[in-house]
Amino acid sequence: MPLRRASVFLSILLFLIAADPARPQAPSGPLPGAIPQQQPALRSTTRLVQVSVVVLDKHGNPVTGLKPSDFTLFDDGSRQDIAFFSSASPAPTLEAHLLPPNVFTNRFDLKGQEPGTVSIVLFDALNTPSEDQSRVRRQVLDFLHNLKPQDRVAAYALSTQLFVLHDFTQDSSALVNAVNHFTPKDLAAFDASHPAVFDVPALADDPMWMRFQERVNQASAEIADQATLDRAEATSAAIQAIANHVASIPGRKNLIWVTGGFPLEIISEIIAPDRTTTLMTLQARLALQALDRVDMAIYPVDASGVVTASNMDPQNGYNRAALNCADCINEAPGVSPGMFARQNLRDSERMLADATGGQAFYGNNDIRDAMNRAFDDGRFSYELGFYPTHGQWNGKFRKLKIMVDGEGLKLRYRKGYFAANDDATGEPQILASLREAALGPIEATNLGMIVSAKPVQPLSTRELELHIGIDPKQLLLQVSPGYRKGAVDLFCLQRDASGKTLTVDKQHIDLNLGEKQYQYMTKAALVLARHLLVQPQASEIRVVLRDAGSGSLGSVSIPATSFFPLEAASSARSSKPN
Repeated sequence: MPLRRASVFLSILLFLIAADPARPQAPSGPLPGAIPQQQPALRSTTRLVQVSVVVLDKHGNPVTGLKPSDFTLFDDGSRQDIAFFSSASPAPTLEAHLLPPNVFTNRFDLKGQEPGTVSIVLFDALNTPSEDQSRVRRQVLDFLHNLKPQDRVAAYALSTQLFVLHDFTQDSSALVNAVNHFTPKDLAAFDASHPAVFDVPALADDPMWMRFQERVNQASAEIADQATLDRAEATSAAIQAIANHVASIPGRKNLIWVTGGFPLEIISEIIAPDRTTTLMTLQARLALQALDRVDMAIYPVDASGVVTASNMDPQNGYNRAALNCADCINEAPGVSPGMFARQNLRDSERMLADATGGQAFYGNNDIRDAMNRAFDDGRFSYELGFYPTHGQWNGKFRKLKIMVDGEGLKLRYRKGYFAANDDATGEPQILASLREAALGPIEATNLGMIVSAKPVQPLSTRELELHIGIDPKQLLLQVSPGYRKGAVDLFCLQRDASGKTLTVDKQHIDLNLGEKQYQYMTKAALVLARHLLVQPQASEIRVVLRDAGSGSLGSVSIPATSFFPLEAASSARSSKPN
């Protein structure tokens, strides 16, 4: 289908969605076919950095009613003008649009899911001991039972992969039901990184045995280190996927991470990079950069609660001085190496929360209260935006400082941002982002997309015609007299019911749009056409689009079984004569 004809087709299709008298009419402004631009288009001289700020009084209560003039913002010591300001408000009640048959989208507004403030509960079974999980589940369910009517919440779970238990909804009963049905099936990843020490005290006087015992424990430690790295990679990938999923939603984003803890002390290496980069550091950096791009704060909630040692005097509790003494375990009665490990995890959780503008909760068995307090930050926050004047987009971390008029006020905000160049994304990060957008369980939304699918007759050919519509204002295009140039990369993956990738179709598309053509497409849509031969075992088609200029991603999932019957490989083999 020619580009202009396809564009008109999708524009009419979107107009029918918006003009249906049974649904609310679109507000005045751009034509209904245009995809709203959620974030300002990036330009070499106008990069908007947004920072969410929570202001508390001396009693810990949120302060409301502040104005832009009450805030002062510094970027690496240089004062900046506040160009954008907003305060949190209850999420509007949206009615989900019933898209026409065979039309799919990653846009929250067309699904009736767009929240005013993003709140995601992540139940982390990958990094939580099995003995803590049942207690944690009960308290998470208790919290979800008592959500406020204006709260829109998503519930995810992390095991060896990320699971979408329920995406954004105001229906607490649906969330409760989804969490109730989640049962982690694989705890081997956690157990492998926490091996038992091999020790036979009765043979302690045998030098040969002690050497053997040492080698066994050393091998176990190396295996545990690799298992820990694997957990780091899975955790980082999950955080990146969540960040990409909510990228199109403006404003504050809270990730309430109920976890047994993870050793991310390497966060300090990223914010103050004066040590050798490690694989663990890389995983943490990728996660922090993803959070940085979407202004998302993490609230780690310690699933372990209050921990005591069997030989600890209950009147003393934790010996704080001893816990801060790295070389005095033998001199601190009641303090075990396990307690040092626990404190290390808590310090890591606090550092991660501080870096992103969240808060860490630990040393308390009341998980429900901690989650409520995290939600309150989302209900009472301010959003500040500024255009940096430093001109040094070299990927380095820049520190932010925000002050507010008033006595005894405490501010919570992310400590800085990565001054990444639009086209400076490294090849490893590009591949990692593409892999997550293609294979992850949730859709990337930084590029809003609407995809229409139509089977080509006869159905026996198993050919599917796709039209991918986007608003070109989302793309980073180079402007020259009379033209706008750029490129996108289109990926179409087919997967079977087990998640195995069957085929990957790739296409690089150069864009050279005349100014009149570009302006027309901002009102209709830029439409890309693609024909696919659907594999007999294909259960899902994932369409991924990447803007080559900015690296922004969008993805949409299409159930292949809606168009063609699934032909299991086993039944195909059994139909052959012996």
